[in-house]
Amino acid sequence: MASTTPNATLVSSTVCVFLNKNLHYNSMFWKENPLNHIFPVLMLQVILSVLVFRVIHVILRPLKQPKLVCHLLAGVILGPSVLGRNKAYMESMFPAKEEVVIATLSQVASNLYTFIVCIKMDTIMLTKAAKHTWKLGVCCLAFPIVLIVSVDMAKQRFFPGLNPGNPFPVQFSVVSSLSYFIVVTRALDELNLLSSELGRISSSITMLNEVVSAAFVIIGIATVQKEAKSAFLAILSLCSFIVFALFVARPMLYWVIKQTPKGKPVKESYVVTILLSTFVMGVTTDAIGASFGGAFMVMGFITPDGPPLGTTIIRKSELILHEFFLPLFFVQIGYFTDLSAIKNWGECATFATIVIVGYIGRLIACLVFASSMSMRKSTAVLLSLVLSLQGLVELIQSIQWRHLQLIDDQTYATSVVSIIVVNAIITPIIEILYKPAVENFDVLRLGTRSLGTTSNVGELRIITCIQDEDNVPSIISLLEALNPQEISPLYAYVIHLVAVASQSVPTLAPYKNHLRKFVRPSVSDNIIRAFLNYSEHSKGPVQIQPFQMISPYKYMHQPISRLSDRIHAPLIIVPFFKSGEAHNIDGTLRIFNTNIQATAKCTVGLLVDRGLRSSILTTFSYNMAVIFISGSDDREALALASRASCQPNVSITVFRINLGGTYTLEDQIEKEADNALFRDFEAMNINNGRVECVEWMADDIEEVMKALRSLKSEYDLVVVGKHHANPELQALESWVQYSELGVIGDAIATLDFSGGKMSVLVLEHHHRHDDNQRKFDNCSYFSFT
Repeated sequence: MASTTPNATLVSSTVCVFLNKNLHYNSMFWKENPLNHIFPVLMLQVILSVLVFRVIHVILRPLKQPKLVCHLLAGVILGPSVLGRNKAYMESMFPAKEEVVIATLSQVASNLYTFIVCIKMDTIMLTKAAKHTWKLGVCCLAFPIVLIVSVDMAKQRFFPGLNPGNPFPVQFSVVSSLSYFIVVTRALDELNLLSSELGRISSSITMLNEVVSAAFVIIGIATVQKEAKSAFLAILSLCSFIVFALFVARPMLYWVIKQTPKGKPVKESYVVTILLSTFVMGVTTDAIGASFGGAFMVMGFITPDGPPLGTTIIRKSELILHEFFLPLFFVQIGYFTDLSAIKNWGECATFATIVIVGYIGRLIACLVFASSMSMRKSTAVLLSLVLSLQGLVELIQSIQWRHLQLIDDQTYATSVVSIIVVNAIITPIIEILYKPAVENFDVLRLGTRSLGTTSNVGELRIITCIQDEDNVPSIISLLEALNPQEISPLYAYVIHLVAVASQSVPTLAPYKNHLRKFVRPSVSDNIIRAFLNYSEHSKGPVQIQPFQMISPYKYMHQPISRLSDRIHAPLIIVPFFKSGEAHNIDGTLRIFNTNIQATAKCTVGLLVDRGLRSSILTTFSYNMAVIFISGSDDREALALASRASCQPNVSITVFRINLGGTYTLEDQIEKEADNALFRDFEAMNINNGRVECVEWMADDIEEVMKALRSLKSEYDLVVVGKHHANPELQALESWVQYSELGVIGDAIATLDFSGGKMSVLVLEHHHRHDDNQRKFDNCSYFSFT
């Protein structure tokens, strides 16, 4: 083996090793050292990388450090900088014959990760969003480039030790000025900010940056060619590859979707074929002078996201990618990182200067366009921080520079350290300072909205969320029960919830595909057409605004909450999750249920759907029960009954339960408001034969439950509030199975209650604990002015 200096990496050395065919350890009885074989060493690298990462993550998570920082620190610890100081460890963990294996698997990991992230990206929706942010995106790219190049020219020497004509300064300037979609979305997903205002703007800006990055790739392919003819042929080949992907590969992917039955995953043979085709295309792009990563990115872009194809590919690939391949990538990063090689602190100062100058450029761009985009100054500052995050792309580029010998060990180690420091500083700042819940000051100033405080004269705007086609009849029947009239038309914003894998960029957009003629209409087409048919045949004026929400469940609540704020909707109706979804790897609708209850500034109704009556309006009839105990949520239930009481085909029974016990002063105030409201409701419906009011007296919770069990399953719907102004019921809220339904709602929704045949609507009004809002909530619920 060629001699090397202490702690120097072995990659640049010329070595002679014996590659025996026996890659795995025979047995302990042969008295062999398992670390003399490739496969045991590979498994040990994976195990140590995962274990060290987990330990570091547990230690640093209270400091709000991202996973990327923990992965990099784990790689550095396993490399020559820490444990590699021991010569025996280094020779055992990183033998020369292991280099090709870990380098190959790391390349596969980075390319597959790019492929998966690009599948999750809705390019059409992000392109539409980029139309509103392209000016900001251009400035966030141009300002850093100008400032970084100015610093380069002012210093006359970019980095010490670089030979004249080295393209690294130019390439580094471009890479430092760009904000990459893969990097930003990974960070935002970890911070749960993908669906926030900050996440939407930064994602659309990075889309523009990706286009610019692709242009630089094409220019780079041309410049590395020795002749003009070769450069022309390389560019022509790359453009032909992109055309083939768009007009041949993409239609084939849609053909696969058409061959898949509704509600079923794509066949495994199709998934394997797509993955193999992606690798084949990677070999093709490498042959024409581009990198493997370009093919994986293009294939990810053209693969339709969401079910059935995109979701299936992600489910079958993501786990082994994140838990096996990516840790090896960070092991390779750490193997090349030797902190003892950093001896010129002037170079570190240069890196720090470039990072700061790049951030200043983005900050100036964000502040300049903040007013034109109705963005707060604080959000603009945080946006500049998000766009300054670094990650996988910069790491891959650093490895390429090192392999091409454009940089030495010192520059490479400095670049890795700078990535760790930048993310370790910026990520906690964003997590601490950015609060999506308070990004809309107009909503906080105007207060929350409710059915009770919405006038019966004028439009009633309701957001209805649909999970699947089974929810359609129930929601349509409920809308019709709300009695749309000329004096109070109904505007229903129908949102089909399409769940996709995590880290996908959430998109909420108007749905127009139902207007087309399809041989096999999609689930969204069927849902929207059903509501449009209801709108046409309803006896009252009903307008339908169709939307599609494509997102992981954990991100759906923020776009829908913003929509409700924008249209001033007093009610959002959401289907309650099905218990069979409890172990879905992509999360369940229950996550959305709890999040929308916590964030929406209006009343949220969770519908436990047992199958309501048919929505055929010629035979429409509806039997509703209302459980009215005490509190603002129960008053919302009574407000809904008040609107439905004017519908001639709806019968209503209101069960007023007077529960004894010791009440606090606040509960007494609530109880007085309840009594006044119930008396108003009785007076309004004194001559209404379809409305019946029944009062029950109960000394404790046991008597309440006994009375509720006397209800027959003749009701299509039982409406109840989630919270009640009663100390005994409040004490039981932490003991129920499904806390989002409340004590009474959880009891009625159980399958053994009245045979599990009654649907239940649990209403919760968003509570703001201030005196002005309480006065606002306690005003008359039945105002016609």
